[in-house]
Amino acid sequence: MLRTVFIFGLSVQLLILSVFALDVTQFPDDNEHFNRTLAGIMRPRVVGTAGHRKVENFIKSELKTLGFNTEVDQFSERVPIFGNVTFTNIIGVLNPRARDFLALACHYDSKYFQDDPGFVAAIDSAVPCAIMLNTAKTLSSYLHGNFKDRTDIGLMLIFFDGEEAFKDWSDTDSIYGSRHLATKLSNTRSSNGSGSTIDRIEVLVLLDLIGAANPKFYSFFPNTHGLHHSLSEIELSLSATRQLEGKSLMFMRRPSTGFVDDDHRPFLQQNVPILHLITTPFPPQWHTPNDNAENLHWPSIRNFNKIFRTFVYEYLNRHKKQVNLRAALR
Repeated sequence: MLRTVFIFGLSVQLLILSVFALDVTQFPDDNEHFNRTLAGIMRPRVVGTAGHRKVENFIKSELKTLGFNTEVDQFSERVPIFGNVTFTNIIGVLNPRARDFLALACHYDSKYFQDDPGFVAAIDSAVPCAIMLNTAKTLSSYLHGNFKDRTDIGLMLIFFDGEEAFKDWSDTDSIYGSRHLATKLSNTRSSNGSGSTIDRIEVLVLLDLIGAANPKFYSFFPNTHGLHHSLSEIELSLSATRQLEGKSLMFMRRPSTGFVDDDHRPFLQQNVPILHLITTPFPPQWHTPNDNAENLHWPSIRNFNKIFRTFVYEYLNRHKKQVNLRAALR
């Protein structure tokens, strides 16, 4: 539903999913798939290395198995330390002829540390990658049933390459893949003849830094605050019916007053609505050797999986007409 609310002092029309008593048993957990998927990704995967190529091929294979049309956006660029390297964005699509898309995104490369070649980047972002693939797996009966061949809405999974800086984070040494893909999509005419391909993304949901204990997610953008509110409502509903582990809540009602630079920036600059699901403050193991399997908090991961899976299903299943969040702040 569309609801008028006041955020940051502005009157905003927001998309808020109606959430009633939710039961996730129709789409049960598949922890075996999640663990296997995470194991296939959680390894050193610096751009240009053999480990990176293995993870790239693993993700493409998983998307194919899950029935997604898969394409790559490959390009070369000169970077600090390594010189010329090749980046590969991976895009999986269901209902490619749909008018609009819900896009889920994360990055799959790991950061380069000269003194830590074994850095596996569990929360940053092996877990988000596994969450996206596991969401598609657990919803597969719906995605390849009632959702299949819909012309109003499709699902896009984007695995960005080159999010991490090779030396020091800057506008030019970071988010290589998302910058390239946003430019490519904005310069490509839509197959339906209306605008550019990037205009078909109804909202980009970016996952990052997920998997540590006690995560907190805040709303960063007024025009997607309603969607963030829906995540909170889903969490409260599942918690009230004892379908989550523990009592700590992760989706905060109050909006953030800051901005976290990430892969969403080039899409935001093209007026794509953004729902940024990143833990803030950053977990203590971020960019340290402690970002490994031993420090993952499995109850939080399982809870996030349930909440996010329900959110994706509710968004797609309740989608009845075009949602123009781009116009929400105009």
